[in-house]
Amino acid sequence: MDKAHELSASIVHRYLTLIRYQHRFGHMLRKRFKISGQQLAVLRYLIQQAPRSVSEISDFLYVRDATASPLLERMERDGYVRRYRCSEDSRKVLIEPTDEGREAVTTAPMTAIASMRAYLPDLPIEELEQMDRAISKLSEIARVNECLLRCEGDGE
Repeated sequence: MDKAHELSASIVHRYLTLIRYQHRFGHMLRKRFKISGQQLAVLRYLIQQAPRSVSEISDFLYVRDATASPLLERMERDGYVRRYRCSEDSRKVLIEPTDEGREAVTTAPMTAIASMRAYLPDLPIEELEQMDRAISKLSEIARVNECLLRCEGDGE
């Protein structure tokens, strides 16, 4: 195997390892802590910047409002968040963490995504730029169409 194929195989391996790790870690969180990685991400976001609207939370998660709403309903039912109408605009629903939600964040370990959000900003700018270019190139090679993640009418 030549060097280009070896490096290509290594890149694919590392990418798949990240995905598989995130998936398995998520299962472990749900089993051991009774909370999903996505729910923890919402709680960490709210602890830093509460209250937030459904739209702001869906933007943070890179999902549609229609996906975030049932997640937030479950989180409210489980006691992790409180939802209430905005006093200035009654059409707007705001969400904030409860004490139980704050406790979940302190007891559950950080997910891979949370670790990246926390520690990437500490890296030198040049390193971040290199990583950004590499990830962008991978997305281009994989023909990633971000519209499939965010646009309406994508066949879901």
